[in-house]
Amino acid sequence: MPRRAAFMPVSPKDLVQAFLSAGSLPLSRSISQLQDMLRRADYNACDLAEHLRMDPTLATRVMAVANSAFFSRQPCESIDLAVNRLGTVQLTRIFSQVLASAAMLRPLRAYELRGDAIWRRSVFSAVGAEMAAGRRGGDRSAAYMVGLLHQIGMLVVEALWEKQGNPKKFSYVDFEREYTADEIKLCGHDQATLGAELLRQLSFPASVVTAVTRQYAHPVEPVERELYVGRLVRACAYEVPTLDPHMDVLKEFNLGATSHLEAFLADVREETQNLMHAA
Repeated sequence: MPRRAAFMPVSPKDLVQAFLSAGSLPLSRSISQLQDMLRRADYNACDLAEHLRMDPTLATRVMAVANSAFFSRQPCESIDLAVNRLGTVQLTRIFSQVLASAAMLRPLRAYELRGDAIWRRSVFSAVGAEMAAGRRGGDRSAAYMVGLLHQIGMLVVEALWEKQGNPKKFSYVDFEREYTADEIKLCGHDQATLGAELLRQLSFPASVVTAVTRQYAHPVEPVERELYVGRLVRACAYEVPTLDPHMDVLKEFNLGATSHLEAFLADVREETQNLMHAA
């Protein structure tokens, strides 16, 4: 009887490159090019605007935000003006929103999640992380981005699951580990590792990549701790609430008392519903 070939581990870099090459992530090429431009300290706003003109989805979203009540005192009639008005931070946030909304409205059969489930969970986490950052004067935009994109690695895992024709669905273990055991069994890596590599290849900021990578580790950096709060309130709202949260993190945001955490969760839920209705 012939021996089965030994399993050959594939690196996150190779898995993600194959995922992107297959066209599995809408807008990824456009966003990668634009992010590369934004990373340069001396990027040319005119060149960036020219790239945006080639992608109607991104251009429309940029114009809508530039003309929103928050940014606009007078109408912004060109994409060039919109780029100058918004700046690097807001443009990166817009790209993350467009990427997430385009990619996360599909069912994830391996995780038994319906079409909009990962999108709603991601927005909930994003709002929670952003509100946590606001409690101590942190970078709200970075926290929102990390919260929104921290589960994007699930898309890579799902594609591998479908390719292998694996009939076994993943099992949620607990808040600290989520689906990592089955993810690693399938492809040798968890979704956090693959999601971080995906964002790295799409040229998202290093702080975002690192926070996504470390989402199952004890949070150390500010944005990691803000993501922890976002993940926690998402778990309370959609999955089984954790019974043993990191109290040092919660106390940092004045969420150590159960009543404070419940009030915060209610605020996140209300703001998330407002965002969903406005979308």
